[in-house]
Amino acid sequence: MRTDMYYPDLTPYCYIEHKRALNVLNVGWLDIQYPFLRKKASEELLDTLFERCLHFVNRTRGYQECQFCPVPTFGVEVFRHGASTTLGSAEIWVETTDGKIYAAPNLIYHYVVEHDYDPPTEFVEALLR
Repeated sequence: MRTDMYYPDLTPYCYIEHKRALNVLNVGWLDIQYPFLRKKASEELLDTLFERCLHFVNRTRGYQECQFCPVPTFGVEVFRHGASTTLGSAEIWVETTDGKIYAAPNLIYHYVVEHDYDPPTEFVEALLR
């Protein structure tokens, strides 16, 4: 099992080395070996997060698996309001008004929906602005 994809929330971004910057923070880089806060998400958060996942950045060639599913698969297809996308091979970046950026794997949508991952409040607030 890979554990090199885990980065604690709100730590400096480090997944793609040449994209590192002081104002970019990790969110949602989860691993089964590390517990995380759980909470049912609002419909507003789910709608906004799904929409952001349709406009991803930093696409990679392979897919990251969801380690929390009973049968992990590489690439997770998700649907919302008639739209669909496959998660696990890109990131979403959420900018704040003060120049901070949160970088999350696009699997974050799946983590929130299926595994009740509760992202940091400041990330959620920036996303919903």
